[in-house]
Amino acid sequence: MAEQKNQAAEYWERDFARRIALMRPSDTARGVFCIGLLRAVGELGDGVMASRCLAASGEKEFVEFFNYPMASYLRMVATAIRLLAVEHGSFDEALRQLGRRAARDFRESKAGKAMGVMHGGDARRLLDSLPIVYRVSLSFGEFDLSWVGPGRARFSLKNTFMPFPFHEGTLLELLEKMPVQRVTVLGRQTDVLDSEYDISWE
Repeated sequence: MAEQKNQAAEYWERDFARRIALMRPSDTARGVFCIGLLRAVGELGDGVMASRCLAASGEKEFVEFFNYPMASYLRMVATAIRLLAVEHGSFDEALRQLGRRAARDFRESKAGKAMGVMHGGDARRLLDSLPIVYRVSLSFGEFDLSWVGPGRARFSLKNTFMPFPFHEGTLLELLEKMPVQRVTVLGRQTDVLDSEYDISWE
């Protein structure tokens, strides 16, 4: 078991290093997500963990409406999942928990509240708005949603930097607040910076 955990830690360390190496100075994330990540680490772990994540970012503090290098955010996530994986059982689950928190932070922001008015509690309309939501939130990436049946969709992300379990958590958090049942989100990495998600509900 210890050997498997060490192998997983080494895998994610290499994975995040590769993602950071592919970033450009123009790749940024809004401060609201950086602040939310630190709060999530404090809640899911403790204040010491949050301090270590902030130190890893290279920033002294974050302002909600400012944009920060995506590399700073990813360094915090890479640090956070090493600390949170022990409590949540795996690195994948730690990433899902952080993705859920990012979705909650967005939902409570001005843009998220405006989106809530747009979809009016309808899961299909929520998913139709996802590409726009991602474009507003990030300075990079390509996003596409296609419907494959009633209550079944595929969401594709290209040139984004977060691993697929993070986005699984984000999508689950958003959809589980809709008046639908048995929500499933199955993600997979299709390339270093690309992933896709099969989404369904009843």
